[in-house]
Amino acid sequence: MTARRFRGWLMSALTHREIAGGLVLLALAVLLAGCSPRSIPRAADPVETTEVVSTEPGQIELFDPKATMKGADRVRFEVRYRFTRGKPDKYYLCEIAFPGTPNHGSKPMSKWELEPEGVIRDGIALSKPPVKKFEIRVSEAESPQQGYRLISNVASGTVK
Repeated sequence: MTARRFRGWLMSALTHREIAGGLVLLALAVLLAGCSPRSIPRAADPVETTEVVSTEPGQIELFDPKATMKGADRVRFEVRYRFTRGKPDKYYLCEIAFPGTPNHGSKPMSKWELEPEGVIRDGIALSKPPVKKFEIRVSEAESPQQGYRLISNVASGTVK
């Protein structure tokens, strides 16, 4: 091999080695950067919000009650309501009874399920059909464990 060829080969080999070495160093740097601990942005400290719950009992007006038989032993009911005092900020219990029968149903509701005005709808399976008349009332509690107080009129009608 001549000196000129040897020098060309040596330069070529060094250039390839330098490129290869550079790529190895670059890959190593990328891997190390990916493995290094990052500073994770801290979430802002949670801000506690408190919702003011009224201490006075609410009052609801019930109107336009409807109850419809669905099959031999099911009744669907609905009643329109309006808060006339207070707002939906507690726990509520809508009850339907069928006078003269042991049939009774209840629909527990949380404050988020009610608006200042709206419609309550539900259904009940009757234990002793048939039924002819119904009564609907709504009660309120600061906590269900403390018991409910009646806060509405009694809306009644005939089952269709």
